[in-house]
Amino acid sequence: MKRRIILVIILITILISSAQAAKVYGSIYEWSELDKPLKNAIVEIEENSTRMQYKVSGNGTYFFDISPGSYDIKAKYYYNNILELSAEEKLRINNPDDSKNLDLILFPPIDSDYEYLGNINLTGELDTKQADDTNYIMIFLVALIIISVIIIFIWMKKRKPAVPIIDEPVPLPPEKLEGKEDRQMELPDDLKELYDIILKKGGRITQKDLRKEVIYGEAKVSLMIADLEDRGLIKKIKKGRSNIIIAENIK
Repeated sequence: MKRRIILVIILITILISSAQAAKVYGSIYEWSELDKPLKNAIVEIEENSTRMQYKVSGNGTYFFDISPGSYDIKAKYYYNNILELSAEEKLRINNPDDSKNLDLILFPPIDSDYEYLGNINLTGELDTKQADDTNYIMIFLVALIIISVIIIFIWMKKRKPAVPIIDEPVPLPPEKLEGKEDRQMELPDDLKELYDIILKKGGRITQKDLRKEVIYGEAKVSLMIADLEDRGLIKKIKKGRSNIIIAENIK
């Protein structure tokens, strides 16, 4: 799950970076007067002979947001609706952060370039920039992908089955359960004899001394001690080469 989320984040980052636009900006000048910008010039940017954006600059500057690609930037200045000055520059944008500062110097057009503007008011700052449809589509797609990822993540989280919690009694270890039952049973005569000797000695005796108190052999005594220990009546503690037998209290 974590690996999928990381891959989705990387994909979203790539798409967002591709949706970012480069900035192209600059000032507009008349060829004979380069000390101050030329106001009220029309600046347009084209890609494959298709106009993408245009702007009527009231202060002699322009600014565009464009995607990577090859463009033509054209600037025109009209007086009495007749074209008097023009300029054209080619521009190549390789990546979204490849911003360009490109000043435009306008020259008088040749006779064949004279054209009539028509009835357009060029007073003041008229920003009529046409939206770059490509950028908006990419931004919309990125937003759609992000929303889809969030919905899928929430859906998968809800779909994951919860592990049921069942309160079951924890069974006692077999040895302890058997010990409790055995302690309630009547001891055989030989075990009772051995256990009584331990109690008479104050509930504490070495295995060596205990063996001296009975007629049984060493192996028999060891087995009887192990039996009493399994019944929970005594416990055996190793001390050096000898064992100490301690009686357990029975409640």
